[in-house]
This record gives sequence, structure tokens and C-alpha cells, in this order.
Amino acid sequence: MATHVDRRGFLRQSGAVAIGGLATTVLPRAPAVLTAPRTPAQTAGNSLTFHPVLVQKGRGPHLATPVYATDLQGDAFASDLAISTAGVVVSDVAGRRRFAINVRWNVEGFGYLVLAADNAGEGYELPAAGAGGPLQLNYELARTRVTRNGRRVVQLSTDGWRPSRDVRAFIDLSDGYLADASRARADETRCGELAQKALLYALWAGEWLELERSAFDIQRLPPRDGFLFGCDARGFFPMDADVFMDRFRELFNFATVNHYLIGTHQDFEPAAGTTRFELRDVLVNELRRSGITVEGRPLVWFHQWVTPDWLRQKSYAELLKYVEQHVREVVRHYDDRIHVWEVANEMHDWANELRLTPDQLVEVTKLACEVARDTNPRVLRLINNCCVFGEYVHERKWTEIEAQYPQRTPVQFMRALIDAGAPFDITGVQMYFPTRDLADSIQLIDRFVTLGRPVHITEIGASSGPSPSSVKLDTLPLPTGPPAWHRPWDEELQAEWAEGLYTLAYSRPAVQAISWYDFVDPHSYIKNGGLLRSPAGDTKPVFDRLKRLQSMWKRPGAHAALAIPRA
Repeated sequence: MATHVDRRGFLRQSGAVAIGGLATTVLPRAPAVLTAPRTPAQTAGNSLTFHPVLVQKGRGPHLATPVYATDLQGDAFASDLAISTAGVVVSDVAGRRRFAINVRWNVEGFGYLVLAADNAGEGYELPAAGAGGPLQLNYELARTRVTRNGRRVVQLSTDGWRPSRDVRAFIDLSDGYLADASRARADETRCGELAQKALLYALWAGEWLELERSAFDIQRLPPRDGFLFGCDARGFFPMDADVFMDRFRELFNFATVNHYLIGTHQDFEPAAGTTRFELRDVLVNELRRSGITVEGRPLVWFHQWVTPDWLRQKSYAELLKYVEQHVREVVRHYDDRIHVWEVANEMHDWANELRLTPDQLVEVTKLACEVARDTNPRVLRLINNCCVFGEYVHERKWTEIEAQYPQRTPVQFMRALIDAGAPFDITGVQMYFPTRDLADSIQLIDRFVTLGRPVHITEIGASSGPSPSSVKLDTLPLPTGPPAWHRPWDEELQAEWAEGLYTLAYSRPAVQAISWYDFVDPHSYIKNGGLLRSPAGDTKPVFDRLKRLQSMWKRPGAHAALAIPRA
């Protein structure tokens, strides 16, 4: 298979351009550009610079791509935001009056994550030509997060819930350090040090806020008997069937079965009209015999990995005819054996190997939904979304291809489908570790909830870090850079992250399913992202943690054992 940029590798590759340092450093304001602007500048001199003060003690890097702009609702747009030796610089914001910036910034003691600065919720404006000076990045990141935490405390303090003493203490610390940083603005280094401390405590407080409130809500609600705990079932093929089924039904009541045209354990349609159901029928029937609900996926996906040459050669009119025929054939074949169909995957101006226009992407998706409904109206229809923070819009990429048309974020695409009357039932959200903290992750999921459809977390995953075999084979070596979240990935941290995200999602009544993607190593998409260490069936801590969570959530009021990560 050709070299490719995958949707989860996108951030890792774009993060290659970075600034680091060994000690407290105020970067020189030289004009050399380290990342090329993505749009031609349309302004003359009215740029805005966010100047970092490198107060971190480690080797770095401490500031890196992705850097991108969003509107105040969080939707990314194409701009010329870039990293230079002066810091993060923007001069063209595509006509937006107010905007926020997002950068990858290392907060030692918490993580090397993508963080937003939004002028404490008010948004930034480009200054008039020659007016104003640079803003300090450390201070703006801290001010944004501290202010957001204050708003979240007010929003979440209902129904008798109040933040714990731990959270209140960290909020007080972040507030105090930010106030100290504000008073030290004349001393850039001192201000940067204090702001970094404020940001550290604000990040911890923000995650704890969300986790504590979610645990409170789970404790108040009756057990969710119909909730779907799922996983992709392709581990059936490299494992002994009995071992697979024993482990799978120990944890899951829901399974996804892939139908990629090419590029899997068995290509589903390597030549036009040659659909291969045999292996999938065996798997679907085995799952159903164990009482496991099945989702089929996907009916339509135009990513370069899975798009055969014969499909690339079709005209748009021919493509529409193929989509109608293909969806009807596959949905009819399974009838009611499959309960949910992922009708379209990653169609939000990202997986667009066929170079369709934005209107055509909506039309194809709507057609596929209509045909699936007409073929079997009892089947639920799901639209799946990846890259859910929308960074690719800034990069102007359809995976590897330069995007030829304006792009939308996943939330914008889903709204376009609703406006077009596409008959889908479920919003699908992928949540592989997104180089974001848990607070950002759940607040984005909440944006999808506002679309008014039930939500499935369709693909979720994180690595358990290097293993002796991955280090020996150099498939996942020991890390050398700053840890992305809390500490370097290991099996226990994988379990902690999973517990956190599952807790947050499960507490939302609109979220009706969560599906881990990688069941078994080394047959995992995320390196060492499986729940099992090997096909022999030995479990990792994440498997045991998810099993404990499910058992606990079946008992009303039994939330006290939640292992909330602490600093």
C-alpha cells in the first residue's frame, strides 16, 4: 500500500515542526517563518503575534503544530496562522471578525496537548496596521482556561452538585497564579512562569470538574440497561474463534463488522460486482448466537485506503448508480441480522478520494441514507465522523490530496445533512486520543449532542505504550519527547484515559453506545491499542477497568469507586 497520512497520524506528522528549549527562554522576534502560511495574506501589516515564553525545564519540543484558527463556536477555518521564531502569527482570518487560536503547547506536569486561546471567551481581532504589540502565549492560554473553568463551575453546579475540595483548591491556585501573572506583565519571563503555573492547575481542575459531575450524574440515574458497549470484531480472524468469543462477550454486547471494499482481512468488493459475504456471514452469525447486537460498516467510504481503481474511474452519474445498487444489495443481504448501518464514513470533506464537491458529498450521503431506509426501514442509519476537532480544514487536505473546494468541520457537515433532509438516525463520533484533554473531548461531544440525534462513540482508542516486543522490533520505540497526557503512555495510563472518557460519555443520556476499536495486539490500528496483549487472550488493565466500570454502573449509586486521575 502506498505511503499515506491517516486520520490519526495527521496530528503526529504535522507536529514535526516545533520550537523547544532547555531553559526559560524568551524567543527572539525574528521574521523567519518555521511553518508556511496556508492562505495568501490579504492584509497589510495588521498581524497578531502570540509570543511564547519557554519556561519548561525539559528538552522539548514545547510549541508545535498543529496550529489553527477557529470561530468562537470551535469550528476550524483556513487561515494563515503559522509558527515563526516570533511565535504564533496570524494576519488573515478569512474575513472573521473574532477568532480563537489553537496550538500544541507543553504543560509539564499535565501534557503536551492542543490548547485554545480565545481572549477569555471574547475572541481576538486583528489590530489595525501598525497598532498593538504581541500578546504573550502563556498568559493567553492560561486566561482562556481559567475563565472557562469559572463558567463551567456555574454551568455544572445544579441539582445539588458542587465541586470537591480538591477541585476548588486547584481552581483557587489557578485563579491566584493568573492574578499574579497579570500583575507581572511588565516582566515577561516572570509573567510567563506564573501563567504556566496557572495553566497547569487549570487543566487539572478542568478535567476533575467534568469527571466529578459525570460521576454524580451516573449515580443519580438508573442503570442504562440498553446501553451498547462495543468493539470492532475483526479480532475474530487472527484469534482462535472460541477464545475470541469468550473474551468478547465477557465485555461487549455490541460489535462492528467491517465491509471495506479493499484493504482488510478480506477485500469486500475487489472488483465491481464481486461482493464477498462469506467470512462476514460467519462472523455476524456467531455474534448473534451470543446475543451480541451487530453494526455493519461502512456502506460508503471514499478514503484512499479502501477506494479501488474501478471506483475512481466512475463518472459522478455512474457513482450515484453504484451507491444505490451497492447499498441496496448489502442492506438486503443481512436483512435484520444487522441492527445499525454506518451509512457513510468520514464524508465531511476529509476522506474524498473521488474529489467530490461539498454539495455532491451531501447528495451521495443523503442518497445512501434514503436507499438504506427504503431497503430496510427497521435498520438504524449512522453517519460517522473522524478528525472531530477539524484541524484538517486549516491544512486544506483531503487526507494526502490538496483540497480543491472549501471544507467543513464534522459538526458543520452534520448540520448540512440535517438541512438537506438526509434521513439518518445516529451521529457517529470517533474519539481516538485526540491530543486534547478530557474536558475538551467531552465538550466537543456535547456539541454533537446539540444536533438532536442520538450519539454513538463509534471508534475510541489509545495506545498502552511501548512493549518489549515493540521496542525490539522498532514498531513502537521508547518515547523521547514530552508525554502527551499526564505521563508517557503505559498500560495503566491507557486504562485511566479509557475510564475517564467512558465515564464522561456514559453520563450523557444522548450517548447510547461506545465502541473501542482495537481488540487485540498486534492486530491493532493504534500501535499497542488493543484490549488484549496477544491472540492468546491475556487482558490488559484497560479490559479489566472497563469490565469493572460496567459492573459498577449496573448498581445504582455505586459511583464512589471512580478512579479520577490526580496530579
